[in-house]
This record gives sequence, structure tokens and C-alpha cells, in this order.
Amino acid sequence: MTTETGKYEMWLTYDAEKQKIQLPVLPESIQTKLGAKNDTMDITGLGEIVIMQSRPAIQFSFSSFFPAAKFPGIQVEELTPPIDIINMIKEWKEGKLPVHFIATACGIDMFCSIEEFTYTEKGGDPGTYHYSITLKEYREITIRQVKVENEKATVQKEEPRVDNTAKPKTYTVKKGDCLWNIAKKLCGSGSDYKKIYDANKKTIGGNPNLIYPGQVLTIP
Repeated sequence: MTTETGKYEMWLTYDAEKQKIQLPVLPESIQTKLGAKNDTMDITGLGEIVIMQSRPAIQFSFSSFFPAAKFPGIQVEELTPPIDIINMIKEWKEGKLPVHFIATACGIDMFCSIEEFTYTEKGGDPGTYHYSITLKEYREITIRQVKVENEKATVQKEEPRVDNTAKPKTYTVKKGDCLWNIAKKLCGSGSDYKKIYDANKKTIGGNPNLIYPGQVLTIP
């Protein structure tokens, strides 16, 4: 994903950047937590010594709001309904895949898990949601290979590549089903049946009203 040079932007993306959220209102501050797991011990004659350990994951916390109406200084040209953004982040958190967190002015560009996400709608500004979110640096498990040559061992470390591509959901058609009811149950709105039909034309055929028990449909 590319952003405009010199412009301060904050993004959360998911599913190999197929789904994106640009934060419409930048937070006043970002709390960054850099911990340590170093151990200390006392050795006779040496005093206290520190045993260096691998650092813990970096943690980011910030708060802001998703506005229901535009105002000067907003970061986006078109507003997404705040409740849609809320539902998207909730779905990402439940998806158990990392999000890609980008803050251009801070130099933050890493994959993170969504540790906490809270939100509230305050009186006097219906439709606007205030939120707080905590993200933690995500690391893939690395496998180190030990190679022995001429009685000398060398460790080869492969740099992991994070893949946050979401696996498509599927649904097996049952007796009495129709695309409208399936869309209402799985997508929240019966009118989304067109999206399901478009994603399954090869399976369904030319008539979206004709589906049969046992057909396996991809739910976009």
C-alpha cells in the first residue's frame, strides 16, 4: 500500500490489504510500550548482573472517534458510516489474523494483533462513535536450521513473511434456503444476495433463484 509523501495518515488494513480503514480523525497521541524481559541475578564477587533476553512485542494504544458528519481537518474525502467501521474492526479482531498498522509520520509499518477494542456512542452526537484500541506487534514463528560442515555448525535463520489473507467463508445450502435468507443470516442484509450470487455464478448458474441442497457457496 502506498500513501502520499509528507502527509500524516494512519491506516489499518486486513486480508492482504483488500479491506482498508483510513482513520478519519487522527488521535491526539499514541502510547507506545517498549518493555524488556531481562533477568538479573547476584553472583558472589560480581554483584548484580543482567542477562539480556529477546524484547517483548511492541504495544500501541490510542483513542479517537469515527465521526458521523464531516468537519474541517478530517483526514478522508468520503466518510464511511461509523457503525460499519466498528463492525469491520470487530470482525477483524474475531478473525484471529493480524492487521497491518501504518502511521506515516511515526514511521510505524508493522503487522499487529488487535488486543483490545472498546467503543461508545455519546449523547448529543448520534451516529458518532468514540473508541480506544490497543495493538500488539505480531511476529511469525521462525524456524532455524542448523547446518554442519567440517564439524562446524552454522545457524540459518529464515525471515518470516506475514500472511494475513483471510480464508473465504463457505455455506452449504440446506432445504428451504434461498439466497436472500442466506445473505440476511450471514451478511446482515438480504439485499447482499447479489454479492453471494456474483461470487458463485459458476456453481448456481444463470438463475439466482435456483439453488439446491448440498451446494457449497462462497460467502464474500
